[in-house]
Amino acid sequence: GFVGSYGPHRPKYELAEPSFISKSRSGTVFEFWIEVNRSRAVVSKRVRSLEKEGWIDLSTQDVTIEGLHLNVEEHVYSHFSIAFKMHREGLIKPSLTVYPLRGEIFSHWAQIFLDVFWMGVFVMLMYSAVTETLLEMERGLIKLHLREPFFWLDLSLLVLGGAIVGTFYNFVYWLDKYTDEVYSLGVMPPMSVAEAPDAQKVQSEIDNRVYQDQIAKMIDWVEWFVNQMGWVRFCSVLYSGLMVFRFFRGFTGQPRLALLVQTFLQSAGFVIHFIILLCFIFINFAMAGYILFGEQLQGWTTPTGAIGQMLLVFFLRFDYKEFHEIAPLASAIWFSTFFVLVVVLMQRLMSAAIVDTYLSVKASLGEPGQGLLSQGTKVLRDVLFLRTYKGAQKSVPLEELLQNISADSDPAYLKKLGSRQVDRRLRTRAELFQAESSPAVDVAFLVKRGCEPLAAQRMLEQCAEWTYSISTTSSPLRRLLIMLVRQMNHLRFESEKLQDNMNRKFQRSAKVVDRIDLKHAKCLSLARRIRKGQQLPPGWTAHADKDGRRFMRQEETGLTSWTLPKHLL
Repeated sequence: GFVGSYGPHRPKYELAEPSFISKSRSGTVFEFWIEVNRSRAVVSKRVRSLEKEGWIDLSTQDVTIEGLHLNVEEHVYSHFSIAFKMHREGLIKPSLTVYPLRGEIFSHWAQIFLDVFWMGVFVMLMYSAVTETLLEMERGLIKLHLREPFFWLDLSLLVLGGAIVGTFYNFVYWLDKYTDEVYSLGVMPPMSVAEAPDAQKVQSEIDNRVYQDQIAKMIDWVEWFVNQMGWVRFCSVLYSGLMVFRFFRGFTGQPRLALLVQTFLQSAGFVIHFIILLCFIFINFAMAGYILFGEQLQGWTTPTGAIGQMLLVFFLRFDYKEFHEIAPLASAIWFSTFFVLVVVLMQRLMSAAIVDTYLSVKASLGEPGQGLLSQGTKVLRDVLFLRTYKGAQKSVPLEELLQNISADSDPAYLKKLGSRQVDRRLRTRAELFQAESSPAVDVAFLVKRGCEPLAAQRMLEQCAEWTYSISTTSSPLRRLLIMLVRQMNHLRFESEKLQDNMNRKFQRSAKVVDRIDLKHAKCLSLARRIRKGQQLPPGWTAHADKDGRRFMRQEETGLTSWTLPKHLL
């Protein structure tokens, strides 16, 4: 019978003549109902009519037998197709394709918990993506958040997961409908049109047509279900692959794993261009192999088959003797060129580029970071410390403490620094100045921001251990920069100390100078008074006696005196 397209999107179905139906406009493709459930004589008669009516002749290229097996008790349905490919030289190549379908999605009640678990993970992913996006919008970092590859990865997972859920439940709904159709199918009409009496041929033809219509509907439904299940499986595999990349986001919390993640992200552009170039080279060599060996080697007879065989050549899973027997010189040039260009040069070029990216990322981070074992040990120590008396002291939460410390910092820079997307090397004078002028973090600094003194002391000790680990495990250039920053900080501290001492000495010197100025002013005043006292008023002259002593004499009165009178001073 005629097998048309049917499914939930086609509620109507029309069946043509049950004997011979042409599916093409040219009339070269036909379908015919065999009805193998009839008696052997009836089936043989219908098969012989194929040749009699010209259904099969010397120009027939292929014959396909389709059937449907319905096991109502076990809820198992199968659509099989047996294809016979006929070649001009007389070769007939058969092929069998079976599409099984279960009428029950869950064969056991415990299997439903897997779907419940998957739905829980999907809801958690949706909640995490939405809350993180809203938080970045509040912080004003939505543009930076949209440029992150992990945001688009989460969005792809949500869209793909939603498509899987919708397709799966649509599949389940129509599968229930199909099961109902199977139960309502009924039994085959008792007689075929060929064996029915003349008085019952019309009724028999109507009954067989209705039954064939139902069978054709069942076949088309199975094809539709197989197609939908293929898409569900493809999306599930793609979803699982994207979930693997989703774990990379969690790996950014571990320093050494974050180093690998950043290497993958930064080398992604090179890898994409490398794959494009490799595909062009690969296809060209496959077409060359198709031209060289397509007429004599079975796997190289078609372009698509040549590409598949080229994959075996790429992984060295082939027999070179077959190529050598066909074209010794051409095969040697073809294989040696492919091996040198792809296996030797291209693969090593990709490895070298990835290693160079890894070294660049490692240099930009400045230190390799803690391993999983040491990080796990640190977490265990922190848990045990919280059970002690010192650890049980109330203190500000670490998240709030970090917010208080980084209140004056750029949120975008902190976001990039947390995801290890910032080059931490000190390569410019501005970066060196920023590292030198950063405030010193001590116990008083942390206590001022709400941290408990014991917790602050322990935190600083851990930071000191981490700093020592960086100084011993990082690259020589990184250690040199760290030493330079430390020496600059030491020089800054010593210069500030020297400046304080000089300020104190300058203040003392200024006080001494002030006292000297005051005494000098007093001396000058006294000198002026003495000088004024040594000057003779008008009418007085100075004389000396025979012993050399000085005396004054007033010329008008002749009065002499050893000193001037007080009223003249």
